[in-house]
Amino acid sequence: MLYFIKQNTIHTYPVAKGCAESRDQEQLRDTVPYEVKECPYCMRVWPGKKEA
Repeated sequence: MLYFIKQNTIHTYPVAKGCAESRDQEQLRDTVPYEVKECPYCMRVWPGKKEA
């Protein structure tokens, strides 16, 4: 899975449903750095919300 960081918040690429952020020219990475916030839409699995 690929990630990008925007305004000190990490998002998946492509972004999950419900996330309003978009990747402009942020670097794509395959690791999650230590001191960043996690996007609740991209980085969490909500009960009852499974990807099809």
